[in-house]
Amino acid sequence: MIVVTALSFGLRFWHLERFDIFVFDEVYYVKFAQAYLAGMPEFDAHPPLGKYFIAAGIFLSKDLFLESPVSHRWMNALVGGLVPLLVMGIALTLSELNTVTKQAAEQTQNPAQNPAKQWTFACLAGGFVAIDGLFITESRYALINIYLVFFGLLGHWLWLQAHLIQHQPQRLPQRQQAASPAVRVTVYRVLAGIALGCAIATKWNAIGYLLSLLIWELYQNNKLLRVSGRIPQIKALSRQIAALCTYGILIPAFTYSALWWPHLYLSKEHFIALHRTLLTFHLHLGTHSHSACSKWYTWPLLIKPIAYWYEKKGPWAYSVSNLGNPVLWWLSSAAIAVLAIAVAIGLAKAVVIFGKNVLSRQSFRQSFRQSPRKPPSHALSSSEETVKNNSLNGSWRNHPLAAYLLIGYATNWLPWAVVGRCTFIYLYMPAVVFSFMTLAWLLSEWLYSPVNRPWAKTISWIMLGAIALSFLFWLPLSLGLPLTSESLSWRWWLKSWI
Repeated sequence: MIVVTALSFGLRFWHLERFDIFVFDEVYYVKFAQAYLAGMPEFDAHPPLGKYFIAAGIFLSKDLFLESPVSHRWMNALVGGLVPLLVMGIALTLSELNTVTKQAAEQTQNPAQNPAKQWTFACLAGGFVAIDGLFITESRYALINIYLVFFGLLGHWLWLQAHLIQHQPQRLPQRQQAASPAVRVTVYRVLAGIALGCAIATKWNAIGYLLSLLIWELYQNNKLLRVSGRIPQIKALSRQIAALCTYGILIPAFTYSALWWPHLYLSKEHFIALHRTLLTFHLHLGTHSHSACSKWYTWPLLIKPIAYWYEKKGPWAYSVSNLGNPVLWWLSSAAIAVLAIAVAIGLAKAVVIFGKNVLSRQSFRQSFRQSPRKPPSHALSSSEETVKNNSLNGSWRNHPLAAYLLIGYATNWLPWAVVGRCTFIYLYMPAVVFSFMTLAWLLSEWLYSPVNRPWAKTISWIMLGAIALSFLFWLPLSLGLPLTSESLSWRWWLKSWI
């Protein structure tokens, strides 16, 4: 974890002063931030929190960096450097939740754990974010997407902590068990709601982070009730919905509204009138062509990255692109597809089994409460049992992690399918984190498989080696390092990358 964090900060702070000009949308966001410091905010199509942070960075470093571009970039590098740490925290918490769910499903007090596998999953997930070109570039310049991702993931980590404490308070460290679990759950959920409100106050598309948590929480709570043999009751569902509305809607909405106050105070505008203007702007943005536009369905394949900066000096070419790590993106897209297919197959099998139970005149309650964790001794052969226990097949239903990854990915990516205007690949940042985590989970499962599978470990190491080489090969495009024209052309594998 220390190595991943150090690598993350090193890549984001290294020579942050390079290019003493505004790179890409810095020309807008730095101007907006300086307008806040001057007390005369300007109209922008997005909520204000991202610009507040850039303005705070300029204000806090005005005497230290003077006119250096570091003054408006260091805050992004700091926040961006923390994102891999959040991803590692989420991965570790999800591993704990998997253990809790397995304990409930198998009715065991101390289910087997593999700390090495859990930490491998966490470090791979965080490491993938740390070395991805899109995240590096967005963290090195005064842009606002990294704040959306940071606060969205912070909200997720806090919410997952609350969920873990609620369902397994005895897993808290001894020094923390003195506090009431209910109080700790409330505190974590309030903080999660605030963080999610901050994400939406950066960009509206952060609603995907909020939506994914609400869907996952409702699904996971009801699944735990079924696993433990209790059918969800109306009262229980009502309490869940009330809690979700309070922590997942009201608190984020209040936070979002409160964060507009400095802007409204300086601009003398009205909250509702301003939002009407913003909504009208986005609805009438149109579908006009832009050289950097890309369709939502091309994002997982990394078809159309954006050139943030290009300059030619003598024999050297300096290019800054938000090109992600190609091998990492392609493998992670394949991993999320494999997980989605496995879940779809599992759902189809569950529907068939449920239908057979109904047709065999079992009562609805019996068929609903029937759990695959206790099949008759003659029901499964040894080979079927192996398939059932595979982490990407039958036992996915006992994996809150699988549901979390798929729901998070879908809610942050699929809504863009209904958007007709020009869209850009950086809008995929909230979703691609979940595909990175999916790949990390798959690799950790293969590396620590309880079944002797040499081929799986070999393939895992080949994948990791390819990702590392891909990172090194395309790193100059993330950092803007000098390359000859020939060397630069080697890195443009697709014509659309130019």
